[in-house]
Amino acid sequence: MKLAGFLVLLTTAMLAGCASAGPPVAVAEVTEAEAAIRRAEAAGAAEQAPELFEDARIALAAARRASGEEARQRLLEAQGYAAAAEAQARAERLKRDAARLRREANDLERQADRIREDAGRPPGL
Repeated sequence: MKLAGFLVLLTTAMLAGCASAGPPVAVAEVTEAEAAIRRAEAAGAAEQAPELFEDARIALAAARRASGEEARQRLLEAQGYAAAAEAQARAERLKRDAARLRREANDLERQADRIREDAGRPPGL
């Protein structure tokens, strides 16, 4: 009798633990977070935003270890960090591109000034 009561109590505790964790995380939710991390990596986040990129990877790993609502929260964190890392990497690339274009424009302006000087016209006209 005592063993049966203990088993009922143990089963109830286990079921309560499972119920409090919430429904399992859908495969699509994990796939979305993984895709966000892949996009960030493709944008160069590992080099341009290493802290955010690593935070995304850590959050994804934590989500895989968790279940229910906690897993969902970690997946959302992973997606957020990955999106921020991707944005930072893209911004860094755009800054580099803008600097390159500024240098090229300055070079072209100098060439135009030289051509004007050679043609006997004042620079900047």
